[in-house]
Amino acid sequence: MRAIAIYTALLLTTYPPAVGDRLMVGYSSFSFLPFLDGGLLEFQVGESLWAVSLGGSSQATLISPRGDELVEVIGASPKLLKTFDDRTQTGRWILKTKLGELHILLRDPDHEMPLIRYEFSGEKLLARLFNSSRAVFLRPSSSKRILVIAGVNNSIRVNRSIPNGEYAGDILAPKRFVYRGAAEGVPYRFESESLVGRLLVKVREGMASLTLPKLHSVGAGGLLPLRIGEALLRLRLGRGNSLTEPIYVLDGKFKDFMGEAVSRSEEIPLTKISNTSLNVLLLSNGDVKVVELRPPISILRFYDPDHGSLNNLTVRIENLPSKTLGDTSYILLRDVEPIQTTSHPILGTIDVFVNGFKAKVFGLSLEEGKMVEIPLRLHKLSVMLVDQSGEVLRSGRLRVNGRWMKIENGSCSYLLPAGVYRLEAVSGKFSGSATINLSSDTLVKLRLQRIYDIDDVLTLTAIIELITILALVLIYAILRISEQRIKLK
Repeated sequence: MRAIAIYTALLLTTYPPAVGDRLMVGYSSFSFLPFLDGGLLEFQVGESLWAVSLGGSSQATLISPRGDELVEVIGASPKLLKTFDDRTQTGRWILKTKLGELHILLRDPDHEMPLIRYEFSGEKLLARLFNSSRAVFLRPSSSKRILVIAGVNNSIRVNRSIPNGEYAGDILAPKRFVYRGAAEGVPYRFESESLVGRLLVKVREGMASLTLPKLHSVGAGGLLPLRIGEALLRLRLGRGNSLTEPIYVLDGKFKDFMGEAVSRSEEIPLTKISNTSLNVLLLSNGDVKVVELRPPISILRFYDPDHGSLNNLTVRIENLPSKTLGDTSYILLRDVEPIQTTSHPILGTIDVFVNGFKAKVFGLSLEEGKMVEIPLRLHKLSVMLVDQSGEVLRSGRLRVNGRWMKIENGSCSYLLPAGVYRLEAVSGKFSGSATINLSSDTLVKLRLQRIYDIDDVLTLTAIIELITILALVLIYAILRISEQRIKLK
């Protein structure tokens, strides 16, 4: 008994120290955390709640979400308070003592339906799995992790070249562990890396051999239980060097896929989406299977029968996100969906703008994986800026129906829908305007005239005044000369 107490005390020194003589709790019989009033610990079905009391016995009451109470007296030896099995009610449990209440959030990921969330990211479609962790993308193009199996010996190929040998390794959860609350009214916070356990890793010719802890158990020297999902394998290479490999932990049902590359997210270039599918490895009705999915994307390609392919398109579909690249628009029919679902067409109202001007409005039944070609009847408007003598003005700005349009070297061409357009242009101190009815390809030579601003008016006024003064002076001089001649006579 004394040996057990000493062993427990030694293990506790590697983790948060006890706050006074008080109750300690943990996920195993050898690694503990202080009981904190207002603290929160997350457990999953299959995991166990342990406790030990330092400096004397403690009484604690474990209260279920339904209000059922279990009273326990805890002494200096680690005691198993509760194993949360698949019959245990999930939700918020409370461990209550005279010093306060510790909250325990119990989840059952196995009963969560895996879902996929889609969103546009630049010129790619990003797919992310969420909810149940027993679903991953198999052999993804990016964000790769090595699939490992809990509780068995794994033989996997590491991503980098490592010399043959035996190495100390750590299994870590990806997020740092943070635990906080109050101890006798004093705020208390503990933060550390989320260590699941330490293990021996044997590397030979790029293959690593390692045995993971059992699912929902804490490994040697660890603090937290091993869970299904993303994790890190850190190899200690010596001399302070280490190497970290991203891994993904699953249970023995997935052993045939040990060592495969998996991920919870996948990116697909939109230009390749019509020929790309997603492979999802998952547990369904107790069986492991690979499901091939087509992203819920409908594709519209626009063209002008007279002018060919188009650009500068903007496509809007009510309540549906879309992304347009060149002459092609990609419409996301569902942003969240179950992995195995039946697709149905969606009737959408589509507004198409070319160079900022509405070119077409129409309704269409949008279907997953289907590409539809849509013709647009447009006309080429070519504009050339010239001065009063007909010379091209190499610089200037053009506005069409109040919208500024790019113009280079005094000319430009745009495909526009039929309609009435007001053209306004400026170039330095020249300006001009015109109104046209665009019904065919049209070239407009927009003649610009000199415009006079207030400075020009003031300058001209000053010149006129100066000329007037000079004329008066001249007249005065002539009169004086004439007067003198008359006197001389």
